[in-house]
Amino acid sequence: MTIFWLVAGVLLLGIEALTTVFFALFVALGAFAACIAGGSGADTWLQVILFVGVSLLGIVIGRPPLMRLVHDRSHDTALPGVQGLVGQRAVTVDVVGDELHPGHAMLAGERWLAVTDSGQELEPDVPVTIAAVRGTTLVVRAAMEG
Repeated sequence: MTIFWLVAGVLLLGIEALTTVFFALFVALGAFAACIAGGSGADTWLQVILFVGVSLLGIVIGRPPLMRLVHDRSHDTALPGVQGLVGQRAVTVDVVGDELHPGHAMLAGERWLAVTDSGQELEPDVPVTIAAVRGTTLVVRAAMEG
């Protein structure tokens, strides 16, 4: 019976590695507890009780905090990305026009391809506000003074 519990525990760990929902992990821990009991010479009924008890305790007590931890960390990994540039200030480097006549704007020390959102050309050294980002192109409008 000890080999059964050991094989079951290893298989359950493999399932947990594929699913990562922290359910099979605690059932595997129950199987390993029963394996240890079986290796110590415990009766089969005691191994089964130990398996069920450890599994249920792990699922009821251990799983909720682990799921909260994983859920909280998954929300912390949001990267700002280029959409975080919307609303930032930049300065035109050369004449910036519409999509057919793009220019460049300097943002945080980097030169970006830029187009206007109005279609009106903006001269060099004009402060602009980023209205949108399309791929690697900034859509800009003249910044309001004030």
